[in-house]
Amino acid sequence: MQVVRESDERVYDMMRLLLETGGTLIFPTDTVYGIGGGPWDERALALVRRLKGRDRSQPFTLHLPSVRAIKRYALVDEKTEQILTRFLPGPITFILPASDEAPSASVLGGKVGIRVPANPFFQLIMNKLDRPLFGTSVNRSGEAPLASIDMMIEQFSSVDLLIEGETGTGVPSAIIDLTVDPPHALRGEVPEGL
Repeated sequence: MQVVRESDERVYDMMRLLLETGGTLIFPTDTVYGIGGGPWDERALALVRRLKGRDRSQPFTLHLPSVRAIKRYALVDEKTEQILTRFLPGPITFILPASDEAPSASVLGGKVGIRVPANPFFQLIMNKLDRPLFGTSVNRSGEAPLASIDMMIEQFSSVDLLIEGETGTGVPSAIIDLTVDPPHALRGEVPEGL
């Protein structure tokens, strides 16, 4: 595993190469550290599933650089777009109807979970890369997300790249299902005003 700070000028090139070659990475978000890779890359998906002890039937969240990018992977009507624009970027995963372009690893029952983290580093790099990541918190299934870089290195040493940076709340994102009315919280609480 290679460990670099988010301020390292090589980060963009390292991430671009990693995503082109099916690698995996640990990255900072506005909540906790995420682990993931290219959402169409079977090698990366299989490794993260194995490391987490996660079943193939459990979808990974699609991490996107901007609200604008959501329309490519989800079916968004005008009302939903207003909600997304109001609450994203931010610490919420929204469950939306999947479009045909949504990667199958992020789809379950015709729905896709989408995150747009409000993390300056993530936004800068991902907008520059202009591609999605699949992601999930850095922990073994059923355990609390890891906050310690040393523990991540110890438990997830087969990941190719760890980007050390600022995270936010320390609590995984809320998960809000917008495919039902009223919206339903699968984790956390429905934000006020939704």
